[in-house]
Amino acid sequence: MKPTKQAVLFVTILMLLTFADSTHATMRKTLTPRISIQEQYDDNIHLEPEDEDSDWITLVSPGISLALEGPDTTMNLDYEAGFSFYQDDTDMNSTRHQARAGWDQRLTRYLRLQVSDTFVRSEDPIVETEGEIEEIRRERSIYYRNTGEASLSYDFGAEDQITAGYRNRYVDDQSSRDEDSKGNEGFLSLDTWFTQQFGIGLTSSYNHGQFEQTQTDDFDQYSAGLTVNYRWQPTRRLYARYNFLYQDFEQPDAGAETNNYRVHQGALGITLALGPHTDFNIESGYFLQDYFNGDQTEGATFNGSLTTRTQRSSVSLAASGGYDQDYYSAENLGSSKFRQVLGSANYLITESLRIFGSASYRWEDFFETEDDRKDKVWRATGGLSFSFWRWLTLSLEGTHTERDSDDPGMDFEDNRVMLRLTGTYPYVF
Repeated sequence: MKPTKQAVLFVTILMLLTFADSTHATMRKTLTPRISIQEQYDDNIHLEPEDEDSDWITLVSPGISLALEGPDTTMNLDYEAGFSFYQDDTDMNSTRHQARAGWDQRLTRYLRLQVSDTFVRSEDPIVETEGEIEEIRRERSIYYRNTGEASLSYDFGAEDQITAGYRNRYVDDQSSRDEDSKGNEGFLSLDTWFTQQFGIGLTSSYNHGQFEQTQTDDFDQYSAGLTVNYRWQPTRRLYARYNFLYQDFEQPDAGAETNNYRVHQGALGITLALGPHTDFNIESGYFLQDYFNGDQTEGATFNGSLTTRTQRSSVSLAASGGYDQDYYSAENLGSSKFRQVLGSANYLITESLRIFGSASYRWEDFFETEDDRKDKVWRATGGLSFSFWRWLTLSLEGTHTERDSDDPGMDFEDNRVMLRLTGTYPYVF
């Protein structure tokens, strides 16, 4: 099934389910149409290392969202189209699509169904999720991405739950340089507390990855994890975690060397609520990737975050590092070591004027590539938004993105400035 048809079918099913339940007397429904007009200047639209090509891009984006809330049902549907017009490179004019759907249904007192799906059609080579770079593609060409998930949870105690589910990933890239992929994953988890202080969490999953080009072999991936929890207060928890992953690639040709491996990861961590509006988490551990051919890769892992919120501001800081995988992106570079730092802040100067900014740095060593490729990616974003009325907002935003790679063809610097006017008006019925 083509990704556009898949997304439309999924959203249609949810819409039918939505209106089937919308007659409930206590159901609250909010329909919000919107439209935005954005003018963007990009000084390197193809992310080239040199001989950059700049352009002005006008983006007109009508959209609509529907939210329903009831005693046992929460549902959100959102769709936005984007008509992009390039001033100089008019052959790149295109239509973007973005759709999101989420459904949380309490079937019985103890049984809950959750379904979500996200679909994107775009030509922008920098793929973002909630402002964070997810991947950087090598060409500005049309691509489709769809991620769907469905799970069923059963509560067998006040804090005891077992969950089974399915997750699907789909990438269809119109560029001949980038990889198409499909991932089908089933997962099962258990969380239980034996006493008020002691509990455990168990996870397991099976993932089958399929790839269209020959640069990546299909694989079966098996994983399992155990977390032991101790808490001395409801919002203060100490935990120890162990995760195991087995990567089983498609049988190689006769005489070829297998590249299967196992990954062991262990960590100790602590989660604290430092106040009603401040959360803190830090953990440290180690990983070992053990190849069947006798090779090994190992290193330290860490993860820390601090978030704080007040009535007018919010600040978030995070740092992480250790082991990662890149199998469902345009390049599919395999396993890697990474280090990452993120920070963001928002401040409401007045009831109508907000200022925001964020910065990130990521270092990554893709040790499964032939040349042991290493990338460094920096990003800084800043801007402000002003609300004239509750339904009309004007925002100005600037972004600098830079990549320094061992592969000179992957280097680039990109600067963008965006002026956006958005009108939105909710109807509650």
